[in-house]
Amino acid sequence: MQEVPSGQGADIKTLGDRFSSRTSPVGSTSACPNKAHCSHHGTAGSAEQFRCANGGQGRTGIVRVEAIGYSDADQEDERSENHLLSKSDNVGSGIVLDANGYIVTNAHVVRGARRVQVVLDQGHRSKNPSSEPDAEETFEAKVLATFAEADISLLKIEATGLQVLPLADSSEIEPGQLVFAVGNPDGLNNSVSMGIVSAVARETGPDLSPVYIQTDAAINPGSSGGALVDIHGRLVGMTSFILTEGGGSEGLGFALPSTVVSLIYNKLKSKGHLDACDIGLKVQRITATMARGLRLSSKVGLIVSDVVPDGPAEVAGIHTQDILLSIDGNPVTTAAQFATSFYTKTPGDRIQLKFLREARTFTVAVAVRSGEDKPLDPLEQVDVQENMVGQLGIVAAPLEGNRHTAGLRSRLGVLVAGKMADSDVRSGLAVGDLIRSVNGTAVQSVRDLQSVVQHFKPGDAVVLQVERRGGFRYLSFEVD
Repeated sequence: MQEVPSGQGADIKTLGDRFSSRTSPVGSTSACPNKAHCSHHGTAGSAEQFRCANGGQGRTGIVRVEAIGYSDADQEDERSENHLLSKSDNVGSGIVLDANGYIVTNAHVVRGARRVQVVLDQGHRSKNPSSEPDAEETFEAKVLATFAEADISLLKIEATGLQVLPLADSSEIEPGQLVFAVGNPDGLNNSVSMGIVSAVARETGPDLSPVYIQTDAAINPGSSGGALVDIHGRLVGMTSFILTEGGGSEGLGFALPSTVVSLIYNKLKSKGHLDACDIGLKVQRITATMARGLRLSSKVGLIVSDVVPDGPAEVAGIHTQDILLSIDGNPVTTAAQFATSFYTKTPGDRIQLKFLREARTFTVAVAVRSGEDKPLDPLEQVDVQENMVGQLGIVAAPLEGNRHTAGLRSRLGVLVAGKMADSDVRSGLAVGDLIRSVNGTAVQSVRDLQSVVQHFKPGDAVVLQVERRGGFRYLSFEVD
């Protein structure tokens, strides 16, 4: 589940969910191929114009993505100690951005997947609208790269000649503009819903990135990685999540802007990753209370809340309480805009930042550096099936080479990477625990742990020595 502050007690629901269904592609061309016969041609803002722009056939580079594996079980308490895993059969959508089989989807659709398949109809290989709409092809897909901050994964299938969804410039869209959400909601094939752009550059939290396009077009579970398109059938954004109290669409849908999707896609395709660059600077949006309490000279914008010691920002003379006005001449008013402005940068680039300090404005040049690597989820580093320890109800991860070892006293042992939602074992283990020994026998690898516990019988006593938050403790239970 994507952790986004919902406010007013609303739940956040990601959209690539567990509905066994199929998504037929929808419209691709930006000009109406039926111009000579279409009575609605040229009617701005109409649903018929959208239909005509897509040949009336429901064909574009929208595919169905099926992921089989393990994912977080739905639970109200999301503390790390209750990080539960269950088998999942997720169905979402994907967007074809290259005719040679490159597809983007939401990362949460394929997270924890052991197998990913892409299903497309024969129309993707032909621009002939008379081709059979229900003829399907299924391809094994490889997850080439993921950029977790924006919830995007790049997939590759061995196919050529695919139809590509054309891109619109999402920076030019405006509130009130007519848009269409295309995806696979609640298992209903080839669904198109109409709405408007409710807001652009919407932040879903005070310090989160990136920004999103908000729409009231109906979006429901099952549409992750789907498309938000304009009346010409061009991609405006990739539908990513909804805010809801009832579980379905309530007119609060969010799509990652197409310009951001395209930028991240090109980086992932060319380099296999996207550098998490920064300048050692943290910012927050200025609130009225903050402006009054700190006697700021501006009541809007971004205030510098932290300057990392010895970082590029400190070297350049930037102070906390400075107010950031622009980056490379482009006004910056939200923390999300600040974060996404670094997506195009590489280590060594220099950027121009304009600040307001008291009543004086000044500009400084700051060198961009490679940001700190965020620890990968241990589950993304292991094969869940192979690392499952059923007798303990956990998924284990080796200690060696794992980034989640900072602060550990132990040099040997096995990490608890996840717990199985359908397990009845009450071992007392929590995600993040390091298992040092079982009944006095030291364990140095996942295979050691599996070997030690495989002989347990009902009624056997089990005592685990674990390291938890820097301290050692024993956990004991009887095998059921």
